[in-house]
Amino acid sequence: MSPLPLSGTDAHAVKKVLLCPGDAADLRELGVQLGHFGYACEPVGAPDLLAAACAPEAPAAVLLDCGALCRLPEATQDRLRDLALTVPLACLSGDGRIEARLAAARMGCRAYFVRPLDMAVLLEALDRLTSPPQAEAGKVLIVDDSPSLAGFYAAHLNQAGFVTQVVNDPLRAMDALADSLPEIILLDMHMPGASGPELAQVVRQQDAFLSIPIVFLSAETDMGRQREAMSQGGDEFLQKPIQPEHLISAVRTRIIRYRALRALMVRDSLTGLLNHTNFKERLRIEVARARRQGKALSVGLIDIDHFKRVNDTHGHPAGDQVIKNLARLLRQRLRATDLIGRYGGEEFALALPDTGLEGAEALLDDIRKRFAAIEQYAGKTTFQCSFSGGLARFNPDQPDRGEADGLIQRADEALYQAKHGGRNRIALAGG
Repeated sequence: MSPLPLSGTDAHAVKKVLLCPGDAADLRELGVQLGHFGYACEPVGAPDLLAAACAPEAPAAVLLDCGALCRLPEATQDRLRDLALTVPLACLSGDGRIEARLAAARMGCRAYFVRPLDMAVLLEALDRLTSPPQAEAGKVLIVDDSPSLAGFYAAHLNQAGFVTQVVNDPLRAMDALADSLPEIILLDMHMPGASGPELAQVVRQQDAFLSIPIVFLSAETDMGRQREAMSQGGDEFLQKPIQPEHLISAVRTRIIRYRALRALMVRDSLTGLLNHTNFKERLRIEVARARRQGKALSVGLIDIDHFKRVNDTHGHPAGDQVIKNLARLLRQRLRATDLIGRYGGEEFALALPDTGLEGAEALLDDIRKRFAAIEQYAGKTTFQCSFSGGLARFNPDQPDRGEADGLIQRADEALYQAKHGGRNRIALAGG
């Protein structure tokens, strides 16, 4: 079966991978399976042709059959070593001995896979090899009634690679917080309308913002007032004037710690997706934003069909791998701005901002088809799975009280319809 064609909306996610040699039967089938996860695989006839194949456009990676690696001509080996400096090479081999692994490592291969291939392990390695490096900097919200001082801080943080948003009116800070979801808040202590400690208390009243670090910036020298401010929701106190290097270091340290703690708090351990509680918290934020900005929002629930049968037939490790494969597919096909959560067991929840019901249905149905075409592995046995889904759209005419829960409920009712309509399909909620 050929991989499904990529639509124009997700062409940016395509990663080109070269398969060499291109006439290997298992590499052809491997290319089909990788195609379901957004890898566009192209065959290359022989290792000595790889450099030329990479010249027009460098691929994201090269999967190389290393069966005869040591027997390649020295000139070809040299070209592969040069290629490995700029393109990740991964070796596929039937030989798991250390001598064969050393030969591949000396050729510049960054990963080594022994046949029979474990598709899950291969995908995880490919994702790691082909993912761009993560930016160290993060998102900073600066709340200070002095435009010049806030601009000074923002300019230095921007130069260091951070993404900053400046708010000079503290009464507008909550809207900015909900819209940008920063990873740290820099608060002036003394502002008209609301002081820094008062604003910190308001932020801490909302569970979704409870873990965001708050750093007070002030010329306040009274240690008692500093301690009082910290007791009202602050994490750190920086005394003005603040040297830019000191500010950048403090912000970077706090963001690194925030990300580590946040990952433990909000992510499902098996899939890395948002957990049930935090998906619902983020959904409430998205609903409030959609209402405030008059934007579309679609919410979906999907459930793997006959999942108990998978566990009973192939074992729980195989079931876990099916869940991880679906999570990976969802991450690959959806945007960074979309919310994806493991809602419970084999059930996943989605929130698609700026997406109407028709667009959401087309997208989810495409993912459904791709998932059904993926070969799942349990040892040497392969099998296939499907999922059913339900979608509901945000209705701005509905009262805002409990709208997030209402969206989930309507998506769940649509999922029920899909299950009872024969499974392996997407159903839409009315309204």
